[in-house]
Amino acid sequence: MKIVDCIWEQANLGCRVAEISTEPNEIILSNSLDELEKEFDYLVLKCPIACYHNYEIATKKQYTFIEAQLSIQKKWKDWIFNPQDARTAKYFSAVEITSTTELEEILNKIDDRMYTTDRICLDPAFGPAFSANRYRNWTRTAFEQGAILQKYYFRDKEIGYGVAKLENQVLHGLIGGVYGGIGIGLGFIVPIGVRFIENRNIEWFKTKISANNAPVLRLYNHFNFEITDIEYVFVKHIQR
Repeated sequence: MKIVDCIWEQANLGCRVAEISTEPNEIILSNSLDELEKEFDYLVLKCPIACYHNYEIATKKQYTFIEAQLSIQKKWKDWIFNPQDARTAKYFSAVEITSTTELEEILNKIDDRMYTTDRICLDPAFGPAFSANRYRNWTRTAFEQGAILQKYYFRDKEIGYGVAKLENQVLHGLIGGVYGGIGIGLGFIVPIGVRFIENRNIEWFKTKISANNAPVLRLYNHFNFEITDIEYVFVKHIQR
């Protein structure tokens, strides 16, 4: 098992968090989970698909299934819009943000209505306010570490933002969101937004999405993304 002490989540969630990941065919050790439960307040367990034995152990130890995470990818050169999508794309634009002042303006627009399918938002122990705070902190940290931050526009109206990280010719989509209550779904925002990232040597676009978010699943399916991996995510709140 790979165990990560998520010390940054203390500021996000107000508790001590550990993330546990298992390899295919690796069996979870119950006593290892017992020891972690003595040290942490919230445990996140990620298991590959087709590991029934581990799901059974997680269930017996009162872990709750909360989402499936899909890793997806597409070659950059293959990202070509069909005629209908190209017509839609003309209404969207993106501007890269480089100043902390503009960053703070974006952070102030992230509210409780933006990430309603996020597992933190859905968890009764946390909820929408925790989720929004977590995304603000995640966005700020990514920006400070050199990620690409963009503002998205529809017909010259600012509607959302996106964050991506470029490593070894791979553009990793980290975060994307539409400001709450604006009346426009995620739609084409993420794929059109990243297409405005120019003059960089990019071979692949990769990201992770939650199966909780059906509109995003349909979006990436529309653009023929390849699913490369699926993880089942279980969580447990430790009561003391």
